[in-house]
Amino acid sequence: MPVNTIHDTYAAHEKKARRVRDAVAGSDAIKARGTVYLRDPDPTDPARYKDYKEYAQWLGVTKRTHDGMMGAVFRKAPEMDLPAVIQYLIDDADGSGMSLTQFARGATSKTVINGRHGILVDYPEAEDGLTREQTQGLRATLRHYASESIINWRRAGEDMVLIVLRETYDDVVDEFSIEQKEQFRVLSLDSTGYRQRVYRGEDLVADIYPRMASGDYWSLIPFQFIGAVNNDEVPDNPLLLDIADLNIGHYRNSADLEESSFTVGQPMPHVDIGENTSVQEWKELNPNGIRWGSRVGTQTKGGKVELVQVEPNTLPDKLMERKEAQMLSIGAKLIEQRGGNEREEAVLARTGAETATLSTVADNVSDGLENCLEWAAMFMSTADLHEQITFKLNQEFYERTADPQMVTARIMELDRGLIAKKDYRDWRRKTGGIAPDRTDEEIDDEVQAGGLAL
Repeated sequence: MPVNTIHDTYAAHEKKARRVRDAVAGSDAIKARGTVYLRDPDPTDPARYKDYKEYAQWLGVTKRTHDGMMGAVFRKAPEMDLPAVIQYLIDDADGSGMSLTQFARGATSKTVINGRHGILVDYPEAEDGLTREQTQGLRATLRHYASESIINWRRAGEDMVLIVLRETYDDVVDEFSIEQKEQFRVLSLDSTGYRQRVYRGEDLVADIYPRMASGDYWSLIPFQFIGAVNNDEVPDNPLLLDIADLNIGHYRNSADLEESSFTVGQPMPHVDIGENTSVQEWKELNPNGIRWGSRVGTQTKGGKVELVQVEPNTLPDKLMERKEAQMLSIGAKLIEQRGGNEREEAVLARTGAETATLSTVADNVSDGLENCLEWAAMFMSTADLHEQITFKLNQEFYERTADPQMVTARIMELDRGLIAKKDYRDWRRKTGGIAPDRTDEEIDDEVQAGGLAL
């Protein structure tokens, strides 16, 4: 089989992920797909479909929900602790200046949108025989691979033995222009170890066995799958799939509403020419029809003129309202405006399902990136550094505040010896009463220095 062979489950998953990607991208991406999302009501009249699609309104709920999720996860900086040998990744994770936080944001976003993502830990190829000093400028990097780029994979027992990645490269046409072309990166595991090959068409342009800092071959492929449910190679459904599908249905209803409003929504004059005038005489007297408007009058003989106006077509409007309510119920929280005094309990109850999925994704990205950082350390050092590596995304998605009754209750617990002073202070740090970076020692010293003076 050729290198561009597609995995059996790829096409079905990609079809779902593409809907979400288009919905997040917005109106231009949706309309560019034409009849994929908006069927043609009259294939014999191309002009009608052009207007039908152009005037349909896209409500950007899917993107706003995605952006809200990203804001919730990254409202606090990730917790990270790296050994000195890979601390450069904090400021430059991918070799092009992208910070580790921004890299994690990209991985989280792609996982939410596509249902899965991939990260390759890579190291520049070095010539054999170079000294450690000669390879000092070489660094391990992390590389994003979106779901649509991961076209094939295979597992044998506990080990991934094949991953095929579709990429593009720049082919220089002349001094002023380049052309992007397709290539395939094949990651495999054989009797020697981890092997990496690059194909352009049928040509093999690179074939290497990357090595660890110790000089040993890798016994695994340093590629991390990240999923919406599990960090394995099986594609998970995109988190926003249900919202995206409702969003697309809402767009279709909007097209029907806008077209019917334009074609029959405006008043139309109806002339009863009476019994004394024939239809032919009327046409001869009014070859251009009736000029309609407040500045022009019309005369009739033995007849009458009246306005005909369609009754409101409420069905598309009702369907749109229903879909908006359904989107809201499954997490599209920015559709309706909420007051600023909503209690924390109500917010958490209203967003319970969404928080659960966000929590899973945040855990999966955290675990996956920790693995990648450990592999980067193995490229850079012979020491076992995995216990020195920490990377955790924020799990507190909403600001926790404490009202006076809650503060009073906790102080009573403290006075009765039910909780320790440290428990109270940790709780106040989480609820905004104490700055997160203030330590207990600093607080004790200031209290002792200031006494009881206010």
